[in-house]
Amino acid sequence: MEALQKSLIIALMVLAAAFWIWGLYLDGFYCEHGATTASVAEGRIYSKTVCHGHRVFLTGKEKFNFDVLYPSISIGNALIAGLLDLRWKHFVHKKDLQGEDLFYWYGRKKKR
Repeated sequence: MEALQKSLIIALMVLAAAFWIWGLYLDGFYCEHGATTASVAEGRIYSKTVCHGHRVFLTGKEKFNFDVLYPSISIGNALIAGLLDLRWKHFVHKKDLQGEDLFYWYGRKKKR
């Protein structure tokens, strides 16, 4: 069971990294190959600044994927992997250099 849990956490982190890298690739792709003028017939009416100030025009689907979908998947997978690791404690660093737990504030017992 522990191997399955570790595999799930690693897979979620790899997926988060893959979507983050895909976003970087799209930025470079639109910088080189993006339409620089608006084209209503093609639906390229949304202006987007990419690649250090280069302005391109995207369709609604391209803009949604670039601005919302891919970053959301990346951030969501990283957060889910982090929360699962907090729950299962497979990749937690037990102690820092001084011997104190890194997440001591999280596991403190509250005074009643």
